[in-house]
Amino acid sequence: MSNRLFALLPLLLLLTGVRADHYAGGSITTRCTGGNFHEITLQLFRNCTGTALIAQDLYFTNDCGVEFQQTLPTPVSTQDVSRLCTTELPNSSCNGGSLIGFELATFQTTVYLSPCTNWRISWNICCRNSSLNVISNPGMYLETVLDNTGGSCTSSPVFDQDFIPTVCVGQEVSHDASAEGDPSHRLSYHLIDARFGSPAPLPVNYMSGFSGAEPYAGMQIDSISGEITFQATTVGSVITAVEVREFDGDEMIRTVMRDFLFVITNCTNTPPTLTSGLFTSSTGSASVIGDRALSVCGGDGFCASISITDIDASQSIALVSDATEALAGATLTTTGTNPVMTELCWGGAAPGTYSFSIIASDDACPIIGSRRYDYTITVLDPSDPGTGSDADVCANGTPVALFSFLGGNPDTEGTWEGPDGSSVSGTFMPGISLPGTYSYIVGDASCSSTAVVQVSVIPADDPNCITAGLEDDTAINIVLIADRISAHRFWLQAPSMTGTLRMLAADGRILSQQHVTTRTGVAIPFDVPLAHQGLVIVQLNDVNGTVHLAQRMLVLGQR
Repeated sequence: MSNRLFALLPLLLLLTGVRADHYAGGSITTRCTGGNFHEITLQLFRNCTGTALIAQDLYFTNDCGVEFQQTLPTPVSTQDVSRLCTTELPNSSCNGGSLIGFELATFQTTVYLSPCTNWRISWNICCRNSSLNVISNPGMYLETVLDNTGGSCTSSPVFDQDFIPTVCVGQEVSHDASAEGDPSHRLSYHLIDARFGSPAPLPVNYMSGFSGAEPYAGMQIDSISGEITFQATTVGSVITAVEVREFDGDEMIRTVMRDFLFVITNCTNTPPTLTSGLFTSSTGSASVIGDRALSVCGGDGFCASISITDIDASQSIALVSDATEALAGATLTTTGTNPVMTELCWGGAAPGTYSFSIIASDDACPIIGSRRYDYTITVLDPSDPGTGSDADVCANGTPVALFSFLGGNPDTEGTWEGPDGSSVSGTFMPGISLPGTYSYIVGDASCSSTAVVQVSVIPADDPNCITAGLEDDTAINIVLIADRISAHRFWLQAPSMTGTLRMLAADGRILSQQHVTTRTGVAIPFDVPLAHQGLVIVQLNDVNGTVHLAQRMLVLGQR
């Protein structure tokens, strides 16, 4: 027997003993079209070896006592959803071949749903596929429940994957059971009891060791992403039911369920590796903080690389992702086939947490392998460091706080870094601190922002620095008056004190210095040396050293 026939034999065996009218799963979803009218979509999976599809009945009830039934005579579409490689699809039972195949039939109708709570739309059938986890062949029941109070016009989440997953025994299974809904609402995913109608819905009877919450040993679902994972250890079918709960804030407004099979067969293909699909590098404002997690500082642009590998080197990998829908404005560029290198570029996002997924599928035959990888991007809101500026500091000046040179509304919890890269206090000490670039940094290692103060030191003999560090006393009772006759004589009126009157030239030279005693209301004269012309800086210091007057005057010559 050839290797190909050996690989196909389990698929043929799975068809044996399957009753022709068995269904493999389905779901009911709704779309509001306005005015309390809703388009109802019934999707049914069935084995292609079964009998032809017949008309289907939907049942409607609500908490207000309304009940009615509607018949859907024919599907609006049918499609082959067999999980086979492209070259083997013509050989599926849906196309008259011998390989197991599944068909998806879609029925639709539009109905009026009066405003009321708990509209329950349901469907049931007599029988379903044999399985590893459920006793006998009970019927199947599907439902969706929505709140139409006040005539709110909302639509249900719609499942992303429309096929019956077929996997190889011994394989670590990863299946995407997620749905797309209103982005302002929250979805959560749960494994629940599969049901049948009798006529009221009842849970199926699970074999020992299985339940709705764990339909197969180790099977679990991620309540946030909707990814189902388990280790497939036995050939056969596993009946699984997923419920999607939709929340508007904290209020649950709707549930949607899907009943379906996992078909486990004795094939040998290995899907893309569980340990691949990792972020390998990033540029721009993003940092890799986990295998499939990025942290982005602010809305600046970034690019990040992802590598996905299949250990079967001869196989090619195809990717499907919701990244460009989940991340508005993002681009996803793919190169290579195995490994596949993917570059994600994005920017301009508001602070928050964003997620997307990539489904990687190989091209093995007859059963393709696929794996879902989930990614998280956290956009952080950086603190505001303010705006930088230049600071001219006199060499003979007093210490200055660099924070005072920042513009805008800087966060006060930042730290300063000096020109040599060392941590500094943020106070510039003339004659001690290094001139140069001082960086004010706010935030932490994951997200920080910086403003720069460029400090230049001006020599002490610069005219602007002669009185650097002195406190100007602008009190109106300290007055400097020019003499009417002599250009080199001035009169000083000050409160009563004893101190020192000092005159400085623009270059810092002391022109004269004298001890004075002032009396309130009495002006005392002082003379500028006759040889001096130009700028004169006058200082009046009391006996404690406090500067009461630091004032410039200009001596032009004798009148």
